[in-house]
Amino acid sequence: MNNKWVPEIMYEEKPDGFTQGFPFIEVPEDKVMPSAIFMCEVRQAEDDMKDLAMHMFANMTALKSELDEDTYDKVRVALGLEPLKVAMKLGEEINKKVESNLK
Repeated sequence: MNNKWVPEIMYEEKPDGFTQGFPFIEVPEDKVMPSAIFMCEVRQAEDDMKDLAMHMFANMTALKSELDEDTYDKVRVALGLEPLKVAMKLGEEINKKVESNLK
């Protein structure tokens, strides 16, 4: 299983498509989703110059599998997310509302 490859980030043309407007990476059969993705931020600077900053985005699934629960929750909170147990409870409540609306 290889997660050291260069993925292509794609977008659907229609927001109501398979990924509902989210960007996606098509992963070949012999690869796994990368544990981190690097992206450049480019901004216009003075005199037709551009500023470039490199950013790394971590795969939360990879972090969850390697970190203890407290550390993983600290990472989630640092990213502006709820701790996992809180998020799961909120997700369950949303699912219940959706299910009741479908009845």
